[in-house]
Amino acid sequence: MKHLLIILISTLFLSLGACKAKKKTESSGDNNAAKTEITCAAKVSFGSMGSGIDAKKYDEIKKIIEDKKVKYTEKTMGREGEREICLPLTELKGSDKTAFIDQLKKSASAGQLVSVSSN
Repeated sequence: MKHLLIILISTLFLSLGACKAKKKTESSGDNNAAKTEITCAAKVSFGSMGSGIDAKKYDEIKKIIEDKKVKYTEKTMGREGEREICLPLTELKGSDKTAFIDQLKKSASAGQLVSVSSN
């Protein structure tokens, strides 16, 4: 049990430390074009304890994201399918953004080694 807790806490710290996924874009024009950074307003992390990620929960969360039609990027990190989904959530404002993040957190709480972090 103690080992599981240590792994879960380690996964959480790693996901929080990498929370600012950056994507650089350039506007068309001259060579000194302005660059913009896009950060994750929310990030969903899927961990594994030797048997792969919680595939059912992954499918459920992807459906929530796709139904809401928000942009996201996904990064695979390990040999067992560990991954992070970065959600800038620029399409949502105020209470809509908060409600969406709460929906993700509620769904993730029922999963195995699934966490949602937000800025």
